[in-house]
Amino acid sequence: MPADLTTQTRKEREFQVREELILTHARRLLIERGFQAWNMEQLAEAVEYSKGTLYQHFTSKEDLVLAVATDSLRNRADWFEKAARFQGSTRERSRAIGFACCEFAEKCPEYFHVEMMLKSASFWEKASEERRQAHSFQGARCWRILNHIVVEAMALNEMPRDSFTAEEATFALVSVTVGSHVMTQEPQIRVQAGITNPMQAVRINQDIVCDGLNWKPLFRDHDYSKTDQRIIAEVFPEAVNWYKA
Repeated sequence: MPADLTTQTRKEREFQVREELILTHARRLLIERGFQAWNMEQLAEAVEYSKGTLYQHFTSKEDLVLAVATDSLRNRADWFEKAARFQGSTRERSRAIGFACCEFAEKCPEYFHVEMMLKSASFWEKASEERRQAHSFQGARCWRILNHIVVEAMALNEMPRDSFTAEEATFALVSVTVGSHVMTQEPQIRVQAGITNPMQAVRINQDIVCDGLNWKPLFRDHDYSKTDQRIIAEVFPEAVNWYKA
């Protein structure tokens, strides 16, 4: 019995190592080529396994890409949790989450290659139920973290409660953030909008929405550049690579 358990454990470890290798190469292909310009045969050649071996891990190309996206989304949720622990007002903590969003865009660019496609029925239905549930769970983690801060802001009267619900405010922030990241991935849009710093553009949009929600302190009433420096020093030191005041 112990010997069988040891053998099974070793096989599980080997399976996991092989799956991580497949995910790593799939992530690289997504960054380099997007979704359409590669296939499972090319991936199999890259990892030096048969295509049949790939299908032992993933039911389809969509299943594989969703797994890559979920890995990235897990990182985003982890960074959200880290940001939410920042010591400051609720708006400052939401600003820290804005930094987490930019860290995510900087370190997981492959996610935005497939962001819109993930939501389409033609893609979603080709992935396994297990992968869909895992992806939804990580997305829900991100939503809950931000929503909790919005609820707290309303409870502290740092955001009005009579104009919209906490869920509506959360949705507004998520929508403008995701949309801004997706749009700033497109060079033509950046040229048309005069955007030279995509991360700064995302954060400006977040401030516009926060001010529109009347989330105190408003941008004009507080020196958020000092907050930013604290966030960099205390939470996201690598943000110096993309941050611009």
